[in-house]
Amino acid sequence: MKRIGIFFILIACPAMALGDGGRPPYRPVVAAPSTTVYGGGGYGGGGGGQTAQGAALQGMSQVISSAGQYNLDTSAAAVNWTQAQSNEMQNRVQGVQTYWEMRNIGAAEREKERGPRPTPEELARRARAGAPRGLNASQIDPVSGALYWPGPLQDAEFQSQRSVVDEYAAKWVKYGGLDYTDQTQVRENIDTMFDGLKARISSIPPQSYVACRTFLQSLLYAITRTTL
Repeated sequence: MKRIGIFFILIACPAMALGDGGRPPYRPVVAAPSTTVYGGGGYGGGGGGQTAQGAALQGMSQVISSAGQYNLDTSAAAVNWTQAQSNEMQNRVQGVQTYWEMRNIGAAEREKERGPRPTPEELARRARAGAPRGLNASQIDPVSGALYWPGPLQDAEFQSQRSVVDEYAAKWVKYGGLDYTDQTQVRENIDTMFDGLKARISSIPPQSYVACRTFLQSLLYAITRTTL
């Protein structure tokens, strides 16, 4: 009986040690298999043979050790699984943070490459610079509205379009503007003239082509405020 009491005390000591709250956090371990063998004496003060009582105690110790081992392994597995879940969540959070940080860095770099945004005054200046120039005195009579067509546009091929545009140009100068229907007629005839001009680009000197195109562009913009 005394030996049995000592055996249970030895088994209880590790369990009491695990319950100490003052030590560092528990790190999952797998306990080594128990190899404790009860060495009982033989009957009648015999030699080294194992007695029936010793064999029973050894079997009991192995059962208790196996149960303890199972509990430790199960606990370690649960702790490891919980830690894996926590690590996965941290990795996801870190991945999202990294994505937004990289996106913000990219946006900042693109903004730096673009340079300062243009002011409203600068945008207005660019718009004026890109707009076609108005007609001058060498292109239109400011009193009668008579147009002075460039050489290639005076060809018979453009006669019908010139007549229509001449009529509306005189009306435009006289009244200071045209309604939408009249502007549409001007735009359609000038577009037809420009298409014919492009079809003859190989037979017209470059300077003459540029002069004709500039004239049509300025005329259309002056009357309709639209471009080719």
